[in-house]
Amino acid sequence: QRSYELQDERMAQIYGMMDDSIIPVNCFEKLMQHRDEYLYFRTDWHWNGIGAYYAYESFCQAKGVPAYTMEQRRESVFEGYLGPMYTQTCKKDAALKEKPDTVYAYHPYHEGVEMYYTDKNGNRVKWNVIQDMSNAGSGMKYLTFAAGDQPFAEFYNPGVTDGSVAIVVKESYGNAMLSYFVDHYSTVYEIDYRYWKGDLAQYARGVGADDLIFANNIVMISTSLLVGKLANIIK
Repeated sequence: QRSYELQDERMAQIYGMMDDSIIPVNCFEKLMQHRDEYLYFRTDWHWNGIGAYYAYESFCQAKGVPAYTMEQRRESVFEGYLGPMYTQTCKKDAALKEKPDTVYAYHPYHEGVEMYYTDKNGNRVKWNVIQDMSNAGSGMKYLTFAAGDQPFAEFYNPGVTDGSVAIVVKESYGNAMLSYFVDHYSTVYEIDYRYWKGDLAQYARGVGADDLIFANNIVMISTSLLVGKLANIIK
């Protein structure tokens, strides 16, 4: 119990240091309320699509807009997922292999959202926000979420016609949130700060971004490597 309190205290401390123009999204309490649900994988340190959904609900609350529910969305379920905690460190642990994870992914509410990602070689590829991973290998199923860790991706939602633009700056925790964010903007640009090269502020001005969203796990702030990579795109 005390570890939860400390995490919550540290988050409050960080939010208290932010400028008043920054709107914090505190998903801690929402996740705690649903902690008996399948929020996080057993063989992977990431959250499942369900956990990411509750963080999205917190985002909508902070933004002052209604959230599209899980029931309003098409659900995809992929059985037999063995994540990196199995494949990278515990591959000989039969207990994990005998109880693989199930991936729950929720498609955008709006039909027809188009996604394009740019890979590390500069190739632009058309993709699906939620990719069918039914026939993928057991260690690949988390890639259903927005093509995984690509340097840059674009999302165009014909169901939102107000011309709104958001930029989502993220690492791998943000992947599972993209199918939720895209429902609230005409265009979303996703930047993985670990691989993208550029000036974030200049880019945001260039595309006329209305919102700049940071979607990261809390551990990254204690990692000088990741903090340094993020600092490199903030000129």
